[in-house]
Amino acid sequence: MQPSRESRSGAAVRWFALLAALVLFALNASCPRADDAPQPNAAAVTAAPVPVPTPAPAPAQSAARRGAAPRNAKIDPATLPTLPPELVDDGSDDVAPPEPDPEPEPEPIHETGPRLASIAKEAWVYTEPRWGSRRIGYLRAGAVVARRSKPSGFGSCEQGWYRIEPKGYVCVGGTATLDLEHPVVQASSNRARRDGLPYTYVMSRFPTPPLYGRLPNAEEQLRAEPELSDFLRKLAKKKKEPEFVEPPPPDPVPVVLLDGHPAPGLANTRRSAEALVLEKAKVRSGFALLSTFDHRERRYGLTTELAIVPIDRTRVIRASTFSGLALDEDVSLPVAFVKTRHAVRYVPGDAGGLRRGEPLGWREAVPLGEAVLELRGLTYWQAKDGTWVPSDQAVRVDRFSNQPSWAAGTRKWIDVSILHQSLVAYVGTKPVYVTLVSTGADGLGDPKKTHSTIQGAFLIHTKHVSVTMDGDDVGDEFDLRDVPFVQYFTEGFALHGAYWHDDFGTPRSHGCINLSPLDAAWLFNWTDPQVPDAWHAALTLKKGTLVYIHP
Repeated sequence: MQPSRESRSGAAVRWFALLAALVLFALNASCPRADDAPQPNAAAVTAAPVPVPTPAPAPAQSAARRGAAPRNAKIDPATLPTLPPELVDDGSDDVAPPEPDPEPEPEPIHETGPRLASIAKEAWVYTEPRWGSRRIGYLRAGAVVARRSKPSGFGSCEQGWYRIEPKGYVCVGGTATLDLEHPVVQASSNRARRDGLPYTYVMSRFPTPPLYGRLPNAEEQLRAEPELSDFLRKLAKKKKEPEFVEPPPPDPVPVVLLDGHPAPGLANTRRSAEALVLEKAKVRSGFALLSTFDHRERRYGLTTELAIVPIDRTRVIRASTFSGLALDEDVSLPVAFVKTRHAVRYVPGDAGGLRRGEPLGWREAVPLGEAVLELRGLTYWQAKDGTWVPSDQAVRVDRFSNQPSWAAGTRKWIDVSILHQSLVAYVGTKPVYVTLVSTGADGLGDPKKTHSTIQGAFLIHTKHVSVTMDGDDVGDEFDLRDVPFVQYFTEGFALHGAYWHDDFGTPRSHGCINLSPLDAAWLFNWTDPQVPDAWHAALTLKKGTLVYIHP
């Protein structure tokens, strides 16, 4: 059903409500439908979905529920939905016109000038130097940004509001500081990368590790980990297995941890300076590490929340090497992705037949031409290089057959097919990137009752370089810190990277759209809203990239 038209005043009221929901949601970001996420703790912005084509028939849905989407299901949207008013980009992004800068002649911000740093997990950036203005992003602990030399106001902010680069204002005091030698700033100086996994990641082994507040001595270690000797004997056998991943080369011990000093706590968090063990990791836990280092012949890691985890009690993540294909004038859709591990190309043989050629790599992307060959009951697609790809060994991704109303000009948008487990990034009508994803494990089911991905057209409203996702459902508990490149588009549904699996191309999430780390990084850097280099997140109301999800 299309949303009803609203009066100007009604629309304004609605957008104010959405603004409040967006702020609350960003404070407790979570992905309740992903295989890595809980129900959110606060209201979330919900972009009104548009009608979608009728779902595929039951057999195709059953196949998706078993974890293997039909490879070449035909999607023929006879009519594509039109974009509702809520998702139309009218060039504005504010609930009300922005207030004028309080400084008549603003002082320019220089890259080599004064700086401001975050000492909290989230130091929020506001459009104006006051608490009631709109939030547009936040800085993670350790982030350092250029600022004006003088505050722009002191409204309910004792140390003052400072204009930062490239925009917005931060209150110095509770979550931010002008002291670049602050212990939290020093301990968190290693910044997240945006070209793959943002950090080094580890998953907890069983029994799960303690998270230390300071480096333990031998006696303290024995008290906190009485089963350690037994555990290390078993671990020695695992180190001989092919899938074992060694930790990266050690960094120097962080200065703030020398001489038995406790790790500094992030602002607005409760932590006893005397506590040796801060908490015990859950059974299915993932952690992002700022650094790893040796202490008393044992390797430790410092998490982004400044807790210390013994590396030998974890499994170091080997990042997926899978990535999609950038498209241009020479290489475009259609593209086939190989879905079996023993696929081969076929080449012309004698008497007009085909014979086996070179092997194809698992998930290899093969640009196709338009020619199709039917031979002995099998279908073959001709590749650009003249070889042939059997259709039962690959999934084919084509351009949209009917042009959506939003595919115009230079507007960015994303097309996600649940049955194909594919994602295509478009600029107008031009495809610029194609890859495989993992959507909800329950295929085309009801996303409110099953682990299925919601269908419709939505706008990305909140982007995090990384954010924690956890869940406490009995039998499905998890605590995954710093899930990479999370892009929320409605309720708790998001596009995000996954460091805990490498099954892209197969449904397996609780509803979110999982991407490989390389693909997630590419998409995150491409979509709107843009997240400035030193920031950790950005929020918008109407300027986000459109995401269209369909069977």
